[in-house]
Amino acid sequence: MLRKCVTLFLFLGLSMSLAADSLDIIELDENLKPVATASPALDLQNVCLDDVVALALQNNRAVKSSQFNIRKARGQVDQARSIGGLKFSGNMTQTRIKDVPSANFGGQTIEMGRNDIQKIWGELTQPVYLGEKDRAAVNSARLGRLIAESAHTLTQQQIIMAASLSYYSWLYAREVEDVGKMDRDLAQAHFDLVQKRYEAEQTSKYEVLRAEVRLAQNRSAYIKDCNDTELARLNLLKLLSLSLDMTVDTACRLEVESIDPNLEEDVAMAEERREDLLIKRRECRIADEQIRAARGEKKLTAALFAQYGTENPSSYADMGKVERKSYWLAGLSLNLPIMDAGFSRGKVSEARAVRSQSENEYLDAVEQAHLEIHQAYLTLKSSEEIVAAQKENLKQAEETMRLANVRYENGLFTQVDLFDAETAYSNTRLQYLQAVFFHHQARLSYLLATGRLGRDRLG
Repeated sequence: MLRKCVTLFLFLGLSMSLAADSLDIIELDENLKPVATASPALDLQNVCLDDVVALALQNNRAVKSSQFNIRKARGQVDQARSIGGLKFSGNMTQTRIKDVPSANFGGQTIEMGRNDIQKIWGELTQPVYLGEKDRAAVNSARLGRLIAESAHTLTQQQIIMAASLSYYSWLYAREVEDVGKMDRDLAQAHFDLVQKRYEAEQTSKYEVLRAEVRLAQNRSAYIKDCNDTELARLNLLKLLSLSLDMTVDTACRLEVESIDPNLEEDVAMAEERREDLLIKRRECRIADEQIRAARGEKKLTAALFAQYGTENPSSYADMGKVERKSYWLAGLSLNLPIMDAGFSRGKVSEARAVRSQSENEYLDAVEQAHLEIHQAYLTLKSSEEIVAAQKENLKQAEETMRLANVRYENGLFTQVDLFDAETAYSNTRLQYLQAVFFHHQARLSYLLATGRLGRDRLG
């Protein structure tokens, strides 16, 4: 009975969620438990870009993987810090000796009345100086953590780029579908008009056939536009890790978003804003720490140690006695490598080569970044000019189509002239929409190239 009630409850809950106009997105941690800061509900009837980006950052597996890399890097920092830290260990040995009448402990022979030897002790060790190898390890681990954080930010920026382009592709497909619907409706209206004129013996059968062919072509094109919109919707849902059966809609339109780029400032700030350049620069610093650690192979190391425990039989007992006694000892351990057959020299040489290689890769990355920024800037400027030109063309095409309709109704234009005007308007509108979409691509590419993409969201 309980199982049936639970099943009914789950069924009702699922039905209510499917019937709702919004979807509650709950973020889960690695243990599949809800995170305290859950994301707001997603309005399925009006999906906006901010919703898409937020959901993509939350659900994308690449972002999750980069978060795990940060946690791993933090663990490596803790491990590096432990190199120079105080360590304590507890130890015990229990030895069974068969048929041994006596044994030597501490230089004295003791008559054994038993066959067990037991020793229990605790040991403290505290490195005093490790030739700076410990500091190099800690600094390298901290830099590795910063690299993981930069890689996480870069991954988020790439996901923002992909989610934004997927969303704009969906909007573009919807706009193209609207144009296809307009073409189909115009073709249907003209076919109906020509059919009436033919029935009234005001036009020829040839004109009817021409209108019918145009209607069939526009219907086929509209079906293709609808399919393209559906594919764009499916791609968007897949990127967001949502069910492909989910129905989404939006009131947003594909419009130009203005941007005021400052090329000189963005190029100058690229080394501070771009996460890939920050990663390269930190890799150079890690190489410096590796040189520091390699030089430490030839330096003196020192450590304090202390031990306290008990022995049975004890080597500190009086001559000939078998008894349990406690003991303690403490001291200082020094180690100075004198000859290592060139091992440390080879490590230093290798570390210096890695440092030079890292610096060369960093300089190459800086040059590539400057080139990408200039290319993105030129593409952005050209896309702005194309959008402005297509906007003017659209106005002219719209006015031309209006005049063509007036003249056709007054018998001053042929059907071919009207079709040409309407086709020109549709093509111009499609070119304008394509120009707007390319402008979004150029804008996002410029923001990503300069390292500014998503900074208002990521901090």
